[in-house]
Amino acid sequence: MQRFAWVFLLFFLVGCTIQPTKVVETQKREFVQVVEKTQKPIEIGDFTIVLDARSSFDFGLNRIQGSRHFRWQDIAEDERRGEIIRDKHQAMIRLSLKGLTPTTPVVVVGYGRAGQGEEGRLAWTLLYLGFQDVQVSGIEAFRKIMTPQPPEPARNEPLWKPQIREELQISKDDFQKLDPNAILLDVRSPKEYLEGAPSTYKTINIEWKEFYSEQGRPELRFKKKLMAIGVKPEDNIIVVSNRGVRSAAAAYALLAMGYPRVRNFTGGWLALGR
Repeated sequence: MQRFAWVFLLFFLVGCTIQPTKVVETQKREFVQVVEKTQKPIEIGDFTIVLDARSSFDFGLNRIQGSRHFRWQDIAEDERRGEIIRDKHQAMIRLSLKGLTPTTPVVVVGYGRAGQGEEGRLAWTLLYLGFQDVQVSGIEAFRKIMTPQPPEPARNEPLWKPQIREELQISKDDFQKLDPNAILLDVRSPKEYLEGAPSTYKTINIEWKEFYSEQGRPELRFKKKLMAIGVKPEDNIIVVSNRGVRSAAAAYALLAMGYPRVRNFTGGWLALGR
């Protein structure tokens, strides 16, 4: 009995001197590769796949050697409405046929600021489907390695299961019950904004092009301007355009700038009228 008492006392004293174990956050930041690589020049490595989001005609005329033609519309439910394809299995099949898996380093190229955010929308959709390493650029940055030679057939990849990041978009129902503390960015042109901004929503109008540099990459210096008008990385941000294409491009740029709480309204203003 006396021995038991000493053992109990020993455990009690040791327990008093041990501090509670702190929970260490080991989960990798969701978009660490996107954020880090945006700060550096784009490198096309041996395992990198370049997706060209331009029109079939422009891709046929001249393209980056080894690139593959793939548009945001190829994994959309309806091109006119802009929503993401509902059958995610079909999205996975189409991407696998282009040789893509969620671990593939991807560079999406397009028209840059001269376009309508096509490559940004595709890049955002890939992140939504669980891809980790996705960069964007205007096609002109690669003029020296472009060729009119026919592209080689893509090597198919085994099928994989999409890891959907639902937190990257907001539904029509949730948009109509919008958190009053959320920041709503309308990224249409100033002309569109003045002609048709729904009066029931308090928005900040910043055209999507402002989020990108002349090279078609996320404009990191724009973050200072956003901070100056009160748009901070910890804010709950909703991005909207007419049908969710330009807003997805802006949402991708914000994620690349280090804004983790960004959601795209993929239906856009047009969805509210349906």
